[in-house]
Amino acid sequence: MARVELEGLEALINAVQRLGSEGKKIENKALKEAGAVMQEAIQNETPVRTGKLKESITVSGVRTQDGVKYVAVGPSKEAYYGKFLELGTVKMRAKPFMAPGYENGKDRATATIKEELRRGLGL
Repeated sequence: MARVELEGLEALINAVQRLGSEGKKIENKALKEAGAVMQEAIQNETPVRTGKLKESITVSGVRTQDGVKYVAVGPSKEAYYGKFLELGTVKMRAKPFMAPGYENGKDRATATIKEELRRGLGL
């Protein structure tokens, strides 16, 4: 699963948190939109043989761990073989798609979060 961490957005995040429950909705929407951007970027890098792996790339709901909200993006459990492609095996060379997808999408995902937070705050 890809994970995006943002730095330098403290002021926006603090403003969202001050809004209470409405702020949580704005924050969740921003994370889901960024997750969709990452999903597309990863799918663009996913090798296609049957298309099952590409279709299995999903965005989780908003989760919280150690006080940090995030969404997870990656193949579902049915496409377990994605990890073999990403990391390789003893008999197969790695064909990464998650890492390149993350690298290609992280800037757009960050921009999406910023834009959604600004829009939600009316800035």
